[in-house]
Amino acid sequence: MAAAIAAALMPGQIREISGRTLTRGLLLSGMLMGGFVFQTMGLRSTSPSYSAFITSLSVLLVPLFGRLIFRHRPRKQTVAGVLLATLGLFFLLSRTAELRIGSGEGLTLICAFMFAFQILFLGRFVAASDYRQLMLVQLAGTAVACTAMAPVLETPFIVWNSTVVFYLSVTGALATAFALIVQAWAQRYTSANHAALIFSLEPFFAALFAFWILGHIMTPREWFGGVLILAGILVSELRIRQPDE
Repeated sequence: MAAAIAAALMPGQIREISGRTLTRGLLLSGMLMGGFVFQTMGLRSTSPSYSAFITSLSVLLVPLFGRLIFRHRPRKQTVAGVLLATLGLFFLLSRTAELRIGSGEGLTLICAFMFAFQILFLGRFVAASDYRQLMLVQLAGTAVACTAMAPVLETPFIVWNSTVVFYLSVTGALATAFALIVQAWAQRYTSANHAALIFSLEPFFAALFAFWILGHIMTPREWFGGVLILAGILVSELRIRQPDE
């Protein structure tokens, strides 16, 4: 659904995709597929809150991989912001009694690696390729790969009703097509480290919307975690004036 929406919005871009952009988009689709598949498989044997915390470790992994792979040296403010955000995610999502490493947690950790790579390489590729074409290939490649893998990983089934159609529409149109297109567009104007920090707001907004829409009561611990995440993003954006400036 997301790939079809992207293609309908940008039909002229399909004919202009170069071989280099195709290769880069397929590489991104492999990372995105890995994130989706390993996260879903991990959720079979771990709690959603713990899964969210492990997945959000991509915030910490992006600057680490950027340093190791591309020799990007993050600013001190960025490092401080990442550490604050990671601590905030811990307070927001984790429960001490649940700290454990099992098969589900291991699979979810691989998911965090995949999403970190996707953010890092997308930031690299959008500087030299059209973001719209990258998104088209990434979404289409992920759709084809996940469809091919589904019968191998499980026995697919679906019971059609209005609720399922609504959920598929929301996740396909908004959470996938719209979110990934905007991500690719926005990463042309910011670094991968900053993008990862902004992604760390996702679980906080999930808790906030659950409070507004579903009546979920946020604990002081959750509010404190959200404040730390916001503080981490603000710290990362600080520009310290040098003495000679």
